[in-house]
Amino acid sequence: MKTKWVYILLSIILLSVLALPLLTSSYRVEVSAAEDVPKNPDYVFAVCQDVADGNTIEVDILGMKRKLRLIGVDVGRKGFFEGIKKMFGMGAASYLEKTVKGKKLYLEFEDNWADPSGILRAYVHLKEGDTFINLEMIKLGYASADRKSNYKYKKEFEKVGR
Repeated sequence: MKTKWVYILLSIILLSVLALPLLTSSYRVEVSAAEDVPKNPDYVFAVCQDVADGNTIEVDILGMKRKLRLIGVDVGRKGFFEGIKKMFGMGAASYLEKTVKGKKLYLEFEDNWADPSGILRAYVHLKEGDTFINLEMIKLGYASADRKSNYKYKKEFEKVGR
């Protein structure tokens, strides 16, 4: 009977010791609002939650989860070959998985924030290092410049994509 109470007492002490750091403010991780304010006033802060395909990601913007398509990026046909590329980690979707998934982003929108189906359209910049993802995908050969649509960086994307 005594050993049962000893185990209970030791368990309470152990739980108290383990829970103490969580309860003290010196161990809490707090995100400063200033940390996530973009330097460019045209940018919107977001976090990439998932990658849907080679040019579509899911982002969290102010607690709202939304699909977002990268402007000016053409990854070609989505089908059998894209699936094989993804399986071997060679396609655009794999690049996005490695580069933006789980990362803090700055989004740059044009006048039309969404396409007719309600999917957001934006230029994506990694917060860390300020990498322009849309342009990098074209530079690295994961995508080509969309030559059909009109958008802000069309000339720059086409020049890099040659």
